[in-house]
Amino acid sequence: MKQKRKYYKRCAEYVPRIYNPLDLAYLAGIIDGEGCFYIGKVPINNGYKSEHYRSLLTVTNTDSRLIDWILSTFDGTETTTQRIKPTQKYQRMLFSWTSTGDRLRDLCEQILPYLVIKKEHCEIMIKFRKTFIARMGNNQLSPEILAIRQQLLIDIRQLNSRFHDHPLKDRNRNKPSALSPVS
Repeated sequence: MKQKRKYYKRCAEYVPRIYNPLDLAYLAGIIDGEGCFYIGKVPINNGYKSEHYRSLLTVTNTDSRLIDWILSTFDGTETTTQRIKPTQKYQRMLFSWTSTGDRLRDLCEQILPYLVIKKEHCEIMIKFRKTFIARMGNNQLSPEILAIRQQLLIDIRQLNSRFHDHPLKDRNRNKPSALSPVS
């Protein structure tokens, strides 16, 4: 007999915070260099009535002091893993900070002006988080919301691709090549 999952209870209503602009600028620099905006999809067969999407912002570094500062300043979740590579003589500890849910949207809206490299990622994440209006339970999502989320998932995956500057990618077709002369 399959055991039902325990009901996941969300914390109380998230109250947005206003952060120090210097802290936001520093976090934006860290995200530009070490951060990742992620959107993923969970299939229907996991007990959900419709497709289920998840989003997160994560920063990973080998220095725990950086993650401790982010955690103490912006809250979120901290994880630690050990990086093992058989070709290397040493092993490294990896420290990660993760932000999800309403806190993620709040942070994205505040750090957007400070981002340089991942500004487009952040804009996509804000659009994605705006599609979350239901607060509790396993809700049936409208086809329009699912279509928006799926398109934003494709957009963020394209940006996160290691080959995002490839000339055959759709998003670069209308942009002039770096080698083409400018008139």
